[in-house]
Amino acid sequence: MAKRKLTKAARFERMFKIWEYLKKNTDKEHPTTQAEMRKSSELSEFIGNKETFNRLIKDMARTLNSDEYGCKPESCWKIYFDDFKKYYGDDADEDGETDFDSEDAYDEFADQTMRISGLYYNRTFSYEEINSIIEGILSTKTVDTKSAERLINKVEQNLTTKFYKTGPKQICKVMEPELMDREQMRVNLLMIQKAIDNNVQIAFRFNGYTYRKKLEPIRDGKDIVSPYYIVASGGRYYLLACKEVTIKGKTVKNMSIWRIDLMTDIGIAEAGGKRKGMPRIPKREVENLPMEWTEDFQLKHLNMSYDKPVWITLKIKSPKQEDNPARRIRADYTFLHDWFGDKFKYVSTEKTAPYDDIVKVECSPFAMIHWALQYSDRVEVVEPEEVRNRVMEKIRNLNTKYGITPV
Repeated sequence: MAKRKLTKAARFERMFKIWEYLKKNTDKEHPTTQAEMRKSSELSEFIGNKETFNRLIKDMARTLNSDEYGCKPESCWKIYFDDFKKYYGDDADEDGETDFDSEDAYDEFADQTMRISGLYYNRTFSYEEINSIIEGILSTKTVDTKSAERLINKVEQNLTTKFYKTGPKQICKVMEPELMDREQMRVNLLMIQKAIDNNVQIAFRFNGYTYRKKLEPIRDGKDIVSPYYIVASGGRYYLLACKEVTIKGKTVKNMSIWRIDLMTDIGIAEAGGKRKGMPRIPKREVENLPMEWTEDFQLKHLNMSYDKPVWITLKIKSPKQEDNPARRIRADYTFLHDWFGDKFKYVSTEKTAPYDDIVKVECSPFAMIHWALQYSDRVEVVEPEEVRNRVMEKIRNLNTKYGITPV
């Protein structure tokens, strides 16, 4: 009986079904075989005989693993199997033609016998990257819980395989005030990003909350700033920027940090003439602004404070055993690690009771003053003297406010 000659539609359908199967049921650690694919009820009728299957897989690999310049680098392939790697991989021995669009090269490829083993679909995103995407969806302030759940389902259904270990679809959150309409937040973020990409300044009204729980501008005019980085921290979005000001006749260009949820009426600052926006101030001219973004920024700028970080020496209470001051009672540096990560530096332990530890951290002085008061039962600022004096001034003011007479 003569073999049925497949129409283009049937051939395309077969390729599509195989492609769908490979996407959902294979990865680098879990390749498949022709025999295993034939056992699949959803796929078996589309595989055809051995010759047809071989030709389909070869043509899929040729199509998905090449572009107008020929065979792509192995890392860019979508369809992997052992013999395709053998003849066309990065370490292939022969220097054969890889421009599959040329007639001679295609004829040679079509006639080439290849065993289809170790077959799998190479995913665009690794499982670790998928986890990062899902974590980002869960933590974003611009997506509500139900929308986040739908997005995560789509990610898992379209970007993963049956081997992917699904995680929680939502995180239980404590109640947070709804600071801004999510759509308005997206508009603000897009406008700021557009300005950053085009190296231009933005203008906006900066607001605060009134006793009526409404946003109102804190001043009459708009603020005009040069934007550089959008930062997500503590459930909010911030903008690192520079607002050029004049103080006593001197132009000052310091980094400033703005809460994006408090911005309204935002747009590109007009320049006049044919220019599409006022050029932003070059980064190198802005005091305290990092030239390149570094992930430890928050560790040096607690609560997004924007003054210049300095090295600060602290005395930390860390109880020791009375009969052996070198031996600590418990692991009690968690609070310090929560704020400074592994960037703090242990210096020494005092030689006399109560055997406190001396550590150093690089931090904004403004932030340190408030942080040291927050942890006043465990932390003492030693130096710089200026920072220590400002902490003492805060304490004196608190004593006065609460009517406490020094003993």
